[in-house]
Amino acid sequence: MTANATADRPFDSGSRSIVITADPAWPPISGGDLRNWQNARALASRGDVLLASIYEHVSPSSPEIPRIRAIGLASTTENKAGPRIAKRRTPLDSRISKIALERLLKEIRALRPETIVVEGISLFALLKHLRPLPAKLVLDMHNIESDVSRQVTGKTGWLMALLSKKGRNPRRLREMELDALPLVDKVWVCSDQDRERLRALSNGRTTADVVPNGIPRFEDIPDKLPEQPPRIDGKPTVLFVGHLNYRPNIDAAQRLATRILPGLREALGGAHLVIAGRAPHQSLTDLAKLPDVELVASPESLNEFYRNSHMTIVPLTSGGGTRLKILEAMAWGLPVVATRLAAEGLDLIDGLDIDFGETDDELVARAVSLCIDNDERQRRRLRARKTVEQRFSPKAIEMAIRASLG
Repeated sequence: MTANATADRPFDSGSRSIVITADPAWPPISGGDLRNWQNARALASRGDVLLASIYEHVSPSSPEIPRIRAIGLASTTENKAGPRIAKRRTPLDSRISKIALERLLKEIRALRPETIVVEGISLFALLKHLRPLPAKLVLDMHNIESDVSRQVTGKTGWLMALLSKKGRNPRRLREMELDALPLVDKVWVCSDQDRERLRALSNGRTTADVVPNGIPRFEDIPDKLPEQPPRIDGKPTVLFVGHLNYRPNIDAAQRLATRILPGLREALGGAHLVIAGRAPHQSLTDLAKLPDVELVASPESLNEFYRNSHMTIVPLTSGGGTRLKILEAMAWGLPVVATRLAAEGLDLIDGLDIDFGETDDELVARAVSLCIDNDERQRRRLRARKTVEQRFSPKAIEMAIRASLG
């Protein structure tokens, strides 16, 4: 549904919530939209939910949950051409047109929601307009963005970080985060680690509630653990999934293709790498020219990739939040080899739920060991699936949100 009309279907009585996102959260594909969708789905257990995106909603389908209605607030042209509600302070800021805000306020007046959830600091400019309206205004911080920006900027060296425009981003994001905290009733974060970061950022003045990331596309995962596919020409298939226009994922994909995959090919006599995700950055297109590397842009479904892969390797060295790609891979029974940062916040046990490595050689060695030892790989698959089902199922997310909102 496009932005220029309120949907005809009235909402039922009971709890009402609005989840406001930048990009459409339906259909969910990767990253933030998966978290936004899981939150909307959990809120739907309490009552009706409007899932409103600042940018145009172009999906021809509707959410399969009747209590959730998804709309876009402004077309691409309207968002680009119309005046925005606030001056951009950082590159992360979403462009929010005045017409999108007007339509959002109209929806709020019609629905009178008890709870409004705002996706992340990129929509900071909305908060002052929303503050007087709901009983509970929630800021869902997918990441502590100032910390993520600091990690990325830190690679440029302290002098460049101090003098460059990019170096000013962590400071400005920190200012926005601190400005946002007094405007909201609740803050949600993905992990205990992010809760502690936010507490330190606010000098102990803010306590966040942990709403963990759940298993993406839980309903698509078979009830029975799928059998692993045969290896093509004896080569195992390694899968990497993520938003491919996100700097930490770009760096990880490049590391996988240019440094880790060659080590696997040498040790195993061959290996195949599939990199799949939304909106690949231009710098990744050359990776598909490398031997045994396949780049899949914005796939409609990831199910076949999980069915046809043998493991996933996640060599992140920066980034925040918790990694949905790891949870989904584990639920499908794929062994995961990753850096500790990649699985931060998930509290997974090395050698049981996951295999950790930091250097290229360590990651290669852990992956090779799993490829060679079929019995251990099967034990790891069973354990990984059991762990995520117990701790990251839709029911677990629903319970976390109910505990936060009361």
